[in-house]
Amino acid sequence: MKTILVVDDNFDNRNIIAEMLKINGYRVVCADNGRVALDLVDKQTFDLVLMDLSMPIMDGWTATAEIKAKPDLAHIPVIAVTGHVTSDELKRAQKAGCQDYLAKPIDYEMLVRKVKTHMAV
Repeated sequence: MKTILVVDDNFDNRNIIAEMLKINGYRVVCADNGRVALDLVDKQTFDLVLMDLSMPIMDGWTATAEIKAKPDLAHIPVIAVTGHVTSDELKRAQKAGCQDYLAKPIDYEMLVRKVKTHMAV
């Protein structure tokens, strides 16, 4: 079973995304900030990370860059999840190492499509 890490400081967002993924047969682990996400990726194996960008403690840009800087983790696809879809924000996410993005509010079909696409890579 493929395992996805969902990182979002908003409890409702985390749970909605997690439920959408579980319905499609994925195992889901959640984190409420980038620091917790980094601790989790060091201890567990993940097939994909859905990373909110704007979070307290450690934002998604920083957490993604730190994941991508580790040779044993750099292969994990990271999809940015954001409510602020601007070209500057998306460029910053890509520069940090995100392969793709999902706009909030999350569209179920788009989520499933992008997850499947990046899991196949």
